[in-house]
Amino acid sequence: MSKLIGLSDARQTKVEVERAAHKLGWQVEWAEPQADVIDYLVLHQPFLTVLDLEIKSIDWQTWVLQAKTSPATRKQPILAVAPELALGLLAQAKQHGCDGVLSAKAFYADSIGVLQQWARHDDQAELLRQAALPLPPLAQQGIAQFNAKAYYEQHELFEHAWRAEPGPVRQLYQGILQIGVAYYQIQRQNYVGARKMFMRAWQYLNVLPAVCQGVDVAQLRRDAQTAQAMLENLGPERIGEFDTHLLQPLSYEP
Repeated sequence: MSKLIGLSDARQTKVEVERAAHKLGWQVEWAEPQADVIDYLVLHQPFLTVLDLEIKSIDWQTWVLQAKTSPATRKQPILAVAPELALGLLAQAKQHGCDGVLSAKAFYADSIGVLQQWARHDDQAELLRQAALPLPPLAQQGIAQFNAKAYYEQHELFEHAWRAEPGPVRQLYQGILQIGVAYYQIQRQNYVGARKMFMRAWQYLNVLPAVCQGVDVAQLRRDAQTAQAMLENLGPERIGEFDTHLLQPLSYEP
């Protein structure tokens, strides 16, 4: 289900966002003030964040800057809403990196249309069409290297594959590439590098169907989540204890 994250203290804004999201069949979650911005957004992978610029419980400037400067979350769109007279707030929101800014009046006038306009959907119809196509030769070679635990080598093959593909299925190649690099960093006992790559990968993997071009993406997500959880449980001091049997091969059927 599509998920929307909301940042607001105002009851009217919350009611309108939830009403519109319900009509679209979306789930809404209201962000907590103490949440770590990047960890929170990576965990929830929202298709859209709606920000009420009059919020007092959260430092929205810090939230937006962190979200929009991290490679793990910068693809997630943020829509800022403020009263019509608060032109200064709207200008600040744009400067801080919000993808869209509009007055509350404009939002209330067509909240469903506004949410649809700004949400990230990655052209799902085209993605599903491409998902049924054969995996290209470069990506097949990348999988062979990945499954041989040659994680550095798979990186270059998948990079060539995604650069050659303009359509949304390129996210398959980007996601696998970054999980492979995370595994490579685990082999090198580089905790920071491994965790960073896991965090980056989810924005690509979480929008894909369970099976894409013969790759079992659902299994890859489960394996990567298990590996990331073990990494974070050990921490940087004990990364040498990581059980490398958790670095599972990709399941692929041509």
